[in-house]
Amino acid sequence: GCIQVDNDIKPFGNLPILPKVGMKMAISGSFKNFQWYGRGPQENYPDRKIGTAVGLYKSTVREQYVPYVRPQETGNKEDVRWAALTDDSGAGLLVVAQDFIAATALHYTAGDLDKADHIHELTPREDIVLCLDARQLGLGNGSCGPGVIEKYKLHPEPVSFSFSLWLYSPSMGDISAVARQQIPVFSKSQIPNK
Repeated sequence: GCIQVDNDIKPFGNLPILPKVGMKMAISGSFKNFQWYGRGPQENYPDRKIGTAVGLYKSTVREQYVPYVRPQETGNKEDVRWAALTDDSGAGLLVVAQDFIAATALHYTAGDLDKADHIHELTPREDIVLCLDARQLGLGNGSCGPGVIEKYKLHPEPVSFSFSLWLYSPSMGDISAVARQQIPVFSKSQIPNK
């Protein structure tokens, strides 16, 4: 089985440039293996992805954290078609994007990273923080140069994106083949109201 997740995000009020638009969830820390089909293997962002090829990559959640001198957002992957978090048996959660998403899997929230001034002030969470984003703000070069250029700014505008969540088991076959399966898509009028 799977769950289809359709997101229609409509900003309201007077909002600044946004860091990202998407959703975040906590996943059990036992699903420590991270695999994705998208850009990699190193972290990449909307304005820092040309040097990262689209491919199939395997790593661990722990390896996604980059220990910058001052803790900050890290580990993002762009142009992700699908991503999986699995345990040592190979079973876990498979996320399949309708188009492309940005994905991050860490043992920290953005708030954890923002509150810490130094690496030694960070304590990894037992659970995994999985972020599935429609878009992210570019990085720019504000530390020693210009900020984010206009085309990589994330203005508060309506955005829609969809993905499906699958419970994956190795008995289902190769994870890449499972991710390519078509799932039935229902219109809102076909979904019962309860």
